[in-house]
Amino acid sequence: MRDARLTLTRGEQFVLPFDVSRRRLRGDPGHKVTRPLSPAAVAEGRRVFAAELAAVVPHPPEVDTMQLLRVPVARATTAALVPEAAPDAQAEIGDLVLGWIDSLAPIISARRPPRRWSRVARAEVAVSDRLVERLGAAGCEAPRGTAAALAAGIQVPIAAGAWCLTQLASHPEVLRRLRDQPATAEDVVWETLRLYPPSWLLPRIATEDVVIGTTPVSAYTPLIVSPFALGRLPEVCPGPEQGQADLDVFEPERWRVDGARPGAWLPFGVGAHACPGRSLGLALLADLVRWAAALDLLPQDAPGIDASRGLAPTPSVVGLGTCPHQPVVQLPQ
Repeated sequence: MRDARLTLTRGEQFVLPFDVSRRRLRGDPGHKVTRPLSPAAVAEGRRVFAAELAAVVPHPPEVDTMQLLRVPVARATTAALVPEAAPDAQAEIGDLVLGWIDSLAPIISARRPPRRWSRVARAEVAVSDRLVERLGAAGCEAPRGTAAALAAGIQVPIAAGAWCLTQLASHPEVLRRLRDQPATAEDVVWETLRLYPPSWLLPRIATEDVVIGTTPVSAYTPLIVSPFALGRLPEVCPGPEQGQADLDVFEPERWRVDGARPGAWLPFGVGAHACPGRSLGLALLADLVRWAAALDLLPQDAPGIDASRGLAPTPSVVGLGTCPHQPVVQLPQ
């Protein structure tokens, strides 16, 4: 665990090999392009998310969780990251980001990055350029870096939120407990991120000969830090030794154990390239889980894992009965 953390925090020795579109990086600046979001930005994102969720009316017999979350997450994240834009411009930018994410899908999932002149690559560049141009017109000072932050800040919570909903559907006892104890929403979020962190592989390349633990690593060696694997280490997460369920089991109550350290498996990374939207992402996911408590989610077979671009549930569809009442998100005063 210590070695994983050091690999991510030593930006000069271990650099990012490529950007969000799988283009090779020419050097690594070693600093955040986007700073961590302020409490005011998080509050604005949550406000927009609540409004967007209030407009969602899930209809039985089923709902596709990945599709359900696209617009609410996109508009909430854009409101938080681009506060200088007017609401109509924020909605347009959010839609452009979703279009860019869709155009990136075949690039990210391809076994090899497509050539720059291929149809897929040219289509992605065209969408990206339109997004960057719109961000600049809205007054964004660093449109290209903000575009990348928006793409990550939207796609990751969509996948994580889909995992939260599919897990609640597959574990009705957790859903019942959530209705009686709304404060356990954060436990559901952390347990979901432990088992299914969307950013499950964090690649780096060594820039010099180093020793990691007791293992010599030569310069230019590719390395992977995996929050997916770290979340199954007994020294990181409460398991049978603390009287909790096995670490392969979805059990949010494990985070009620004294000394539990949610996030110790680095689901948001750490160091210079840690996710700047960590606070917003956690808040949106907890709001989503509380919103879902009012839904009649039906037990499902455990979904499989689509690892073609991060981790997403497959299928992402959950059963839906007649909702006992209209779900709402209540923000703290």
